[in-house]
Amino acid sequence: MKGKFKLQDDLVYKMPVHFGGEPFYPVRTVYGDMTSVSVSFETDEEVLSKLIPEDFDIISPTVNVQFAECRDVDWMSGGEYRLIQAGVPVRYVKNTDVIDGEYVLVIWENKACPIIGGREEDGMPKIYADISSLRHYGDHWFSAASYECNTFLKIDLNRERKLQEEELKLLNEHSKMNYFGWRHIPQLGKGGAALSHATLYPQEVTFEKAWMGEGKIEWQKFDLEMNMLQFKIINSMSELPVHKYAKALMMKGAARLNVGDSRSLG
Repeated sequence: MKGKFKLQDDLVYKMPVHFGGEPFYPVRTVYGDMTSVSVSFETDEEVLSKLIPEDFDIISPTVNVQFAECRDVDWMSGGEYRLIQAGVPVRYVKNTDVIDGEYVLVIWENKACPIIGGREEDGMPKIYADISSLRHYGDHWFSAASYECNTFLKIDLNRERKLQEEELKLLNEHSKMNYFGWRHIPQLGKGGAALSHATLYPQEVTFEKAWMGEGKIEWQKFDLEMNMLQFKIINSMSELPVHKYAKALMMKGAARLNVGDSRSLG
């Protein structure tokens, strides 16, 4: 008997597609409880530019590394997961679009479901890692990412002072962020791409509390056999020079990922 499944052009499908699709609607996923630590540093612009596609101009040679504990996630029935993300402030300048935002170099996440959706649907560079929960000893807060028990990244924050109400209000005035990714689907059986273009993924965060402090990022370079699929990523990030750290932040609040507004830019 011949198969009877047929794709419908007006539906949205996730792999495996043959279990059926759903009508498109502008999804707004809510993360009700977010705790994040953000550490930024200035680096060498020439070295950094080798990681940024030519569709973008670098606004500042700054790398923003953010750890986040995502709890009360609505699409996970109130579940949770953790991530570490690194991005660069850029301006998209191709075609008629001129958009400021942050080009995301890599996102490590500790669960499969957010990786799968964010990669294929939104072009975000998501890959897997074990990520420890945020811990602290006094005002020293820290986490780490590892693969097969080999730690490759540590993030630290020495929390100093709580932001005042006016400072928090100013922070919330800039709560919306355009994140850029690059969606790439390779050809089968040969080089080249079946699909390759820049993507836009708008998000926003509302902060309830925030603290300022001193932050630090520590990388451990991997040999090939320690993580054959990620060693180039880990080593490239570890080779970015740290010229100067900016003030680090710890923030608590809620986030909304405007998945329904994501779009291709190619």
